[in-house]
Amino acid sequence: MKISNNIINESLPYQQLEHVGISRQMADRLPEDVKSALLTGATTPLMQLNIKASNGVVVTIPARLQVVEGKDGQSMLMAYPARRDISQAASTTLNLSEVEKSQLGKGNVIAKEIDGQKQYLQLDPVTKSVIRRDEKSVMINPVLANIEKIKDIQLGSQQKEQAKNGRPIELTLGDTKVSVGVDLKEPQGFKIMKGDLKEWERRQQIRYDVAHPEYVGLLQTDKNRWEYQKIVDRQSTERAIKLDGAKKEECREGGLRI
Repeated sequence: MKISNNIINESLPYQQLEHVGISRQMADRLPEDVKSALLTGATTPLMQLNIKASNGVVVTIPARLQVVEGKDGQSMLMAYPARRDISQAASTTLNLSEVEKSQLGKGNVIAKEIDGQKQYLQLDPVTKSVIRRDEKSVMINPVLANIEKIKDIQLGSQQKEQAKNGRPIELTLGDTKVSVGVDLKEPQGFKIMKGDLKEWERRQQIRYDVAHPEYVGLLQTDKNRWEYQKIVDRQSTERAIKLDGAKKEECREGGLRI
């Protein structure tokens, strides 16, 4: 079973990108994988951004970008600054318990009612920002319905409930084991992969347990182009944390709305 990424935006969000120091000219020169991520709703690689704080100071920070659908149906650009750990602001806003923070730190998706709506939460392993999406924007329910149309596949009520609560489920398609689950880093909000639940867990641990004393990401060079270089150090991470506090009124679950 293969799911393709659909184009959800006809063009790059040029005006919003300018707010993070990326001009239209520089946006057009972004690597194709970054453009594709912005057009499909996936998270971009780590990028060096220049964001103006509420006090007018321009701060250079490493962050990931993602275009998501807002409550009004309009697309908006989110920036997820790199941090050492889940920020206190995000933890307080989302009312995270110690158990929930531990689950997020292990790479698990959790389902939680926030502001009267069911939300899925997942920790980005690189930036340590909490990605949050409404239940309606995650396509897990249609996926489960399509799975049941496959011959000899019958999902039990417990499996459906488990998937809807953010936990992966394992299926057998002929001689092949397949795992399905919510993954907010994917454009459609879910992932289908070959392998059983042990393989799913193994891949998640690889994703989340790797130590990152420094990261490789995209930055604008003197040659007026984008290059992959080491862009995160202790100082830049500190700046990212300070910016999060300065723009608290514009923060959403650990990300900044641009």
